[in-house]
Amino acid sequence: MAISYFANGELSSGFQGWRVVVTIRGKRYQKYFSLRQPNSLVPEDLWYRYQYTRAQYYEARWMARSAAVQYLDFIQTDHPTTRPYRGVGFRGITLGIGAGKSAASEFCYFSVNRRGDATKYYIDGQRTLTQAWEEAVRHWGRVYDIRPKDIEKKLVAVPSPDQFKSLRKQLNEKESCNLPPSVLHHVYAERRRDLEQAKAKKNTEDKLTNEDLLAMYSGLEREIAEYRK
Repeated sequence: MAISYFANGELSSGFQGWRVVVTIRGKRYQKYFSLRQPNSLVPEDLWYRYQYTRAQYYEARWMARSAAVQYLDFIQTDHPTTRPYRGVGFRGITLGIGAGKSAASEFCYFSVNRRGDATKYYIDGQRTLTQAWEEAVRHWGRVYDIRPKDIEKKLVAVPSPDQFKSLRKQLNEKESCNLPPSVLHHVYAERRRDLEQAKAKKNTEDKLTNEDLLAMYSGLEREIAEYRK
C-alpha cells in the first residue's frame, strides 16, 4: 500500500498527480488524483493540496480496511499453510502431539505459534484439555493483542478430543509416525469423567424411586418430630 507521485512526463498517458494502490484479500484497488485543474478559477496550489489530501485520506481509509480484514481473517480462519488436522479455526494456535522438553513420553498439546517463540500447553495429568486450551487462548490473546471479547469467544470453543484422534491418525498413516493410542488418554479424561458422573447420577436417581426414597422420607419425619419436642 502506498501513495505514488507521477510528475509531468513520467507516464505516457500524460497523467500528473498521485496514485493510491492497495491489495486486500488478493484484490487490487487503486485510485488516481490528477493535478490537472478542473478550471482556471481554482488556484494551482489549492488544487495541489486538495488532491494530495484526498490521496492521503484514501490511503488511510484503505489501510484501516486492510487492517480490519487481516484481523478478521486472523481470528476466523486457519492460516493457508496450516498442516492437515492441526487447525483450530483461527490463526496463532495449532494442535500437536509430541514429547515435551522434560519428558520422553508423547502428549497432546496446543501450540501458540508466535514467530520464533512457540509456546506449548501439554494435556497431561496436571492439565486437562479445557485447562490447556484456556491457558493457550489467554496467552494467544496477549501476544497477538486480541480484543477481550474475541478472547472470551475462543475460550468457550474448546476443541473436541476427537480432533486429536484425527491428528494421531494423520500422523501415523500419512506422516510416518508411530503414536500409540495411549497418547490420547489425558485428552479424553474429561469426557470419561462426565460420562461417569452422568452414570452415577442416573444410578442414584433410579435408587431413589423406591425403598430409599421412602426411608429418606421416614427419616426426615423423625428429625422434624424430634425438633418439635
